[in-house]
Amino acid sequence: MGARADRHTGREGAHGGHGVLASGNELAEHAAGPGSVRHGGGLARHSSLPARIHRWAGLTVGLIISMAGLTGSYLAFYPEIETATIAPLQRSAGMAPDSYERVYQALTEVASSTAGWWNIEMPIEGGVITGRFFEGDAPIRMVSVDPLTLEVVRDVQWGSTASTWIYDLHVSLLLGRSGAVAMAVLGIAAMVMIFAGLVLWWRSGRTARSRFRIDRKGSGERKLYDAHRLLGVGSAALLVVSIAAATAINLPEQVRSILTVFSPVEEMPAPRSGEADGRERLPLDAVIARARASLPQAHVRWIQMPGAQADPFVVRIWQPGEPSYRFPKSYLWLDQYDGRVLAVHHGPQGTGTDRILDWLYPLHSGQAFGLAGRAVVALLGLVPAILFVTGTIRWRRKSVRLAVAARHRAGR
Repeated sequence: MGARADRHTGREGAHGGHGVLASGNELAEHAAGPGSVRHGGGLARHSSLPARIHRWAGLTVGLIISMAGLTGSYLAFYPEIETATIAPLQRSAGMAPDSYERVYQALTEVASSTAGWWNIEMPIEGGVITGRFFEGDAPIRMVSVDPLTLEVVRDVQWGSTASTWIYDLHVSLLLGRSGAVAMAVLGIAAMVMIFAGLVLWWRSGRTARSRFRIDRKGSGERKLYDAHRLLGVGSAALLVVSIAAATAINLPEQVRSILTVFSPVEEMPAPRSGEADGRERLPLDAVIARARASLPQAHVRWIQMPGAQADPFVVRIWQPGEPSYRFPKSYLWLDQYDGRVLAVHHGPQGTGTDRILDWLYPLHSGQAFGLAGRAVVALLGLVPAILFVTGTIRWRRKSVRLAVAARHRAGR
């Protein structure tokens, strides 16, 4: 998931601290907000449809969206956090291996390629090389190798580490596919909540200046309201973009079916290697060299090793114009015996639907805009929790005041 939204309920609240209220009329007026007793506007807006949507969506959906935002903040920089906190991943920093084939052989000593297949990530800045082993329905196995000594320095399964657990919580509440769909539904609810909050903000003043006004002389509660209101408005656009991208990621088939009405999806090729005829698989270093020669401007990012005799090498490459450097959408398929290029998929040259789908994850994670984008996502992830806390406090205080005011009116 990489960050989602939450804004609370309240509208403009009680204004300033005026000491002890002398009468029930004053108490009712203070509880309902400035001018609401005389004109009825404050209480009406408090019970309006946008107010009710914003309030109850915030109190129900807000906690989970806050969790998604906080976990998204962590995930924005989880590779750096893991490297800084897990000593084995700091081995041979910045170094490259003499031979990637030898790295692969070290991986196969941990899990044989006859039982599954390996997907090897090329480190962006050198150092420890991690391969991911896929075997049927078993959890993905992640094995890290020192590039110089070829020693296995880490061997873990998906879901057994803090980062993978947090990722699954962020994406699917640890509930698999059904949890991912639930998070998408909550994302839609969060966007409705944000738009309802924007309606309330727009109604809070008659001019742009009054809508962005901060009452520095107001009470603590008024300042809390101003902070909630302005933080929500200031972050609304980014939150909607992030939540919309996350929702689309969690509903891939539904989004794809909608987009293909306007633009088709380019089908990915599925070529096969030629007959072995007694030939041995090409060394991994030769495959990397041929991939680079085929597309000199591209950067090799992942290599999927053949899992069977007819399988090709699948080289995942980054090309200029792709929004994600770590997870690009361009691929080369090479014959595992002679290195012939069997097929190419150019991510930047895809259809309109392909391009939209390719941008979803980089946009949600901030990777599309490099380090600055990831930093923005990390900060944005804190916003839902802040809005949830300030909104809940304001709702609680306002509920108490309105209840007191109602009792006073009933006792007249």
